[in-house]
Amino acid sequence: MDNIENTGIALLKKGQKGLFHALFSRLGLILILLILQIGVLFGMFAKFEQFLPHFFGGTVLFSLIMVLFLLNSRHDPTAKITWLVIIMLLPVFGALLFLYTQSDVGHRALKKRMNQLIRQTKETIPQSEEVMDKLSEENGAVSSLARYIHRSGCYPVYDQTKITYFPMGENKFEEMLRQLEQAKHFIFMEYFIVDEGIMWGRILEILAKKASEGV
Repeated sequence: MDNIENTGIALLKKGQKGLFHALFSRLGLILILLILQIGVLFGMFAKFEQFLPHFFGGTVLFSLIMVLFLLNSRHDPTAKITWLVIIMLLPVFGALLFLYTQSDVGHRALKKRMNQLIRQTKETIPQSEEVMDKLSEENGAVSSLARYIHRSGCYPVYDQTKITYFPMGENKFEEMLRQLEQAKHFIFMEYFIVDEGIMWGRILEILAKKASEGV
């Protein structure tokens, strides 16, 4: 790790960041998988050269079945054309990709995990009925919305909380650094996207320091 003045800790050296994003972007992963597929196909051709006629015959028959299936499916025309091109160019791997996207395995697994986390959170972060009743007296519409949000993802409503409004992101960032420096027991941060730069570099520097202190 390089310690860069005024920018905190950087995990990637100059030039590595672009390469990292290129490799792990959607296009980069597709290209890597395509290269792997070509390598596997050539390896199979070299090892099972005597079975090439059977392989090509099976590929043509498989492609024909998939084409007929897609033409009779309920997908919109644009999706049909896209999948037809993919399967004609990459018969076996294209069909496997089609089956994977249709089964939606990743989404279902993530949804199951999220529901599990929500059930666990509801047991540890209950909603205070006293606070909710007080909110109902002040604003019934907001209370109904708060109850709905809490049921959907376990987000209880609290009272007697302090809120600081920051008109600019720079003000919020400086205050966040001060709060991180004051942490004694734990640090909890939640962000949708984390990327290297001045902001994350300075935060990471404090996190490393706090971790060495036992936080």
